Amino acid sequence: MLSLIVWLVGRQLVPSVAEHLSRRPPPLAEVLPDLWRLLSNPRHLNAFALTFTMMIAHMLVIPFISPMLVANHGVAPAQLSWLYMAGGAATFFTSRRVGKLADRFGTRRVFRIAAVLAFVPVLMMTHLPNLPFYALVLFFPFFMVLLSSRMVPRQALLTTVPEPARRGAFLSANSALQAMGTGSGAWLGGLMLGTSPGGQIVGYGTVGWVSVAVSLAGVLWVSRVRSAQGNAPAAGGLVPPVVNPVPRPTLPTDATPASTAKQGNA
Repeated sequence: MLSLIVWLVGRQLVPSVAEHLSRRPPPLAEVLPDLWRLLSNPRHLNAFALTFTMMIAHMLVIPFISPMLVANHGVAPAQLSWLYMAGGAATFFTSRRVGKLADRFGTRRVFRIAAVLAFVPVLMMTHLPNLPFYALVLFFPFFMVLLSSRMVPRQALLTTVPEPARRGAFLSANSALQAMGTGSGAWLGGLMLGTSPGGQIVGYGTVGWVSVAVSLAGVLWVSRVRSAQGNAPAAGGLVPPVVNPVPRPTLPTDATPASTAKQGNA
């Protein structure tokens, strides 16, 4: 029912993007050279590497939270929705604030700070002690807010990397790299985990440390991600607007000031 409501609202609000379907698709001989130029651009490759790295760090931890909570901490599967609801509600209110901070102080700086701060909840989650359920509900917003905060400035920075005319193609390729990083992170995380004879998941602490190390590599790498020349102000923060001085009116050389004219008339 909820999906139907979202579909109806989206049908009314989202504009149609089917206009390009009426055009003849370009031949493969034109597509491949453009694709090669897109993928071989050093500025694009640095951005793709950042996306791939951060998605691996993210997905090393995220897919195994629910199984770990159920197997290691006795959380009922029916209770998991409350945890994610609390975390999702918190990010709904904080993501916009993080975006404003990125606009004010620069996307790279906010990304570095958020990524380093996210080390704390990642290590807490992967080394979680036995806590009552209400404590988990209070912890999840803290965890999800900090993890999502590193994604907001990263995405804002990536939109400034390509030239405006190539932004759509760049973001499509970046989405493909993001999906690859998602799968790679989950696969690598699964390789490091095991099950104890008692049915508990073991190795999750090691996964947390690896995730932190990969995130640290992204923090160091972000300095290599450069914006296109026309997009540089958006990546580095707000630039004070240039205020053109208002020209002062000048009197003609043969004009008589009003004060002198009054004295002469007197």
